[in-house]
Amino acid sequence: MKCTMCGSAAGCDGCPIGADFFVARSLASLAAGQRATIRRLAARTPADLRKLLALGLLPGVELEVERRWPAVVLRLDCSSVALDAALADGVLVSLAA
Repeated sequence: MKCTMCGSAAGCDGCPIGADFFVARSLASLAAGQRATIRRLAARTPADLRKLLALGLLPGVELEVERRWPAVVLRLDCSSVALDAALADGVLVSLAA
C-alpha cells in the first residue's frame, strides 16, 4: 500500500513526513464519535492552559468525542472529561486514521 503523504511504496510506516504532517483542526469542530490526536494547545490564557494540562490534555494524547452538548465530553483512555466550547477551541488536533 502506498503512503498517503509521500507516495512511497513502503506505506506510511517509516514515511519521512507522515508523522509530522497533519491538518490541524480545533477540538470544538469535531463531531460526536470522531477520534483524534492532540497536536498543540493554543489556550487563550495561562489559566486555560493550566486547566487543560491538569485534565491530562497533552500533545500526543488520543481521544474520542463522546458528545458535544451541553459541553464537549471526551473519552481519554478510561476516563471522561468535559470542556466548554471556548476551552475546546484552544485544543488543536488531527483526525485519527
